[in-house]
Amino acid sequence: MMMDGPNRDAWQTPDSVLDEIISSPDLTLVDLGAGTGYFTSLFSKELTKGKVISLEPEPALVEWLKKRKDEESLHNVSIRQIGHSDPKLKDLNEEIDLLFIGYTYFHFHDPSSYFREKIHPFISENTPVVIADAAPEFPAPRRKVSSDQVISEMKEAGFKLTNAPQILDRQYVLIFQKT
Repeated sequence: MMMDGPNRDAWQTPDSVLDEIISSPDLTLVDLGAGTGYFTSLFSKELTKGKVISLEPEPALVEWLKKRKDEESLHNVSIRQIGHSDPKLKDLNEEIDLLFIGYTYFHFHDPSSYFREKIHPFISENTPVVIADAAPEFPAPRRKVSSDQVISEMKEAGFKLTNAPQILDRQYVLIFQKT
């Protein structure tokens, strides 16, 4: 797939993101909007004693994720198809140590409502919600959301910004927790 092209590591520098957000190899991490599994694969390899739950609404991408899981032997990954309007966190029945939304925030139709109603009630006060995305001017043209807009919408949803590490060029990583 195009988004998993050979240049993706160069412009996205995922090691910087992983170094910033992975605090222990035994975390349970949810990759919300996992897409092609680019980050799912990286998380799986990093979380050697943990698990990765990949949530994806698009049926074709769910199949792609399953294929990738098998091809790369990602034994600590589970894949679940979700609806566009509900990540079904209430169905996980597990403690989520970290919730990651990578380069997909712009897909949310009404982020404040979504995060307030579908995320906030189902994670603990200590669960970081990490949103990584490209700043509006980079890379290729697509719908993008500024970090200021994400911060504002997450505040409306009941989250506070706890960290905004400056680790990426023309991209942002925002770390939130429930208020």
